[in-house]
Amino acid sequence: MSRLPVLLLLQLLVRPGLQAPMTQTTSLKTSWVNCSNMIDEIITRLKQPPLPLLDFNNLNGEDQDILMENNLRRPNLEAFNRAVKSLQNASAIESILKNLLPCLPLATAAPTRHPIHIKDGDWNEFRRKLTFYLKTLENAQAQQTTLSLAIF
Repeated sequence: MSRLPVLLLLQLLVRPGLQAPMTQTTSLKTSWVNCSNMIDEIITRLKQPPLPLLDFNNLNGEDQDILMENNLRRPNLEAFNRAVKSLQNASAIESILKNLLPCLPLATAAPTRHPIHIKDGDWNEFRRKLTFYLKTLENAQAQQTTLSLAIF
């Protein structure tokens, strides 16, 4: 069998004129792999020195509930986007946070309480709360993926 038909087919597949055009909506569709990579990158940057001596998971129960509430995922992200602007040397985290919105599911109901509060300029509080929030997002996605696989 000749390899010529296979090579012609490959050429057609990789030729730019025959590929679907990249549109703004295509680029806005973010796969969970990209979301997970963004979360990992933010967490890595949050762990860069100088690290405080406090525990990142040491949040009060009310803050934990607010950060875990499904209907507050988007308002909480907005709160982190506002808070990061008051921090020094956080521009890399700020740019990643702006791209995280497509990773969040839409709320199924209106939130029943206010989003998380982060003190302006408090890097340690911002780190603790954002780390907990991102870990919550990862856990929720992992559960959703497991459920999706169980259905098939």
